[in-house]
Amino acid sequence: MDQTFNYSGSCLCGNINFFIHQDIKNIYYCHCSLCRKQSGTASNAATLVNQSFFEWTAGVEYIEAFKKASGFSACFCKLCGSPVPNQVSNSTWMWIPLGLLNELPNIQTRLSFCLHSKINWAPAITVDHAYSELPNRSELDRYFT
Repeated sequence: MDQTFNYSGSCLCGNINFFIHQDIKNIYYCHCSLCRKQSGTASNAATLVNQSFFEWTAGVEYIEAFKKASGFSACFCKLCGSPVPNQVSNSTWMWIPLGLLNELPNIQTRLSFCLHSKINWAPAITVDHAYSELPNRSELDRYFT
């Protein structure tokens, strides 16, 4: 694994820990109703990394998962309730909630997804590229490889 960039992260109680061995340059905010409910906020702030650059370092036994019939998954710490990384279905990506990171990523591109679902009380977020819906797989591959 490339050791040039290391990001550590953990849940709120600190029992679940992970490392990312890849630079994080691209992030996104998703405004869909599922992400709002999962995060408890107007949008979730996250990134996607290839699972080969992701490593659990402690606490996997504390991870619980909720999966909708649609394939949407929400993984969380069963002790503190923090959302935690999870594998995006039918992909090699790990979804990483940015608020769990201990270090600041080197952000170069900010994206917004599902703007058709954005709620009216949420402030506008300055982004480089905005999508009314979720981008297709080839568009996502351009940013998250």
